[in-house]
Amino acid sequence: MAKTAAFLTLVLLAGVQLLQAEVFKPGDYVDAHLFGQWLPCTVFKVEENWLVPGAAGIRGYTVTCVINAESGPVENLVAVADVRARQSSTEDKKTAAETAAALARQPKGNTVGAKYGTREPRACGSRKAPAHGAPSAEQAKQYVTCELERGDGERPLLLVTNVKVQVAPVSHPANGVVQVVTAATLDPRQPIWDIRGSFTSYQCTALASLLAQNDFARTHNCWVAEQPSATGYCWKDTFADWHCGMISGAAKWKTNVLPPQGY
Repeated sequence: MAKTAAFLTLVLLAGVQLLQAEVFKPGDYVDAHLFGQWLPCTVFKVEENWLVPGAAGIRGYTVTCVINAESGPVENLVAVADVRARQSSTEDKKTAAETAAALARQPKGNTVGAKYGTREPRACGSRKAPAHGAPSAEQAKQYVTCELERGDGERPLLLVTNVKVQVAPVSHPANGVVQVVTAATLDPRQPIWDIRGSFTSYQCTALASLLAQNDFARTHNCWVAEQPSATGYCWKDTFADWHCGMISGAAKWKTNVLPPQGY
């Protein structure tokens, strides 16, 4: 009986050693034991055992996991014993394909858009039309778009899509509210045109400032919100250039999304 028990113990120990010997590589889907629970993760990096001179083997793994949905995926270092294999899910495969496609179309270079992994913010070009009267809905849309889109490579980049603008049929003189909302260059002799509409707003973080460096984080680096009830004004400055701006109320932001299409 004692010999049988000893043999079973050896078999169990051998099995444990085989399990512990399993080695993962970057991109493997795993479960990692973090904060007292097992979380679905992906191996980001294999950490060699360089802490002990002359030692061989792996001391742990840096894994990518979503611990807080709003924060998105982050990297964590876990011990070898706290990582186990898992099967990829349909959602894993969908996300991986989406991430790979987004990574492939990211712009290269040192442009403003490339710093965020997005298209360039749109500029207005000429602001002179129309010379007289109210801007058309299409002209107001162009001025609103270039007024809202901006970025400098450091602060969040602002982009918009689905811009719709309606221009009021009558104008009115500038009042105190308009002067505060617009700018000091407002030409008080020119009429003000009320506008209203809607748009989808994006705020994207510069890639260089991201804490997480995994591919998902570097391609899903934006927040998005619908702005269904925006209002504002179209006005001319003292150089006879048109400006149109709209703002909306409180928005419910969705985090960790891809930038808008149109690279």
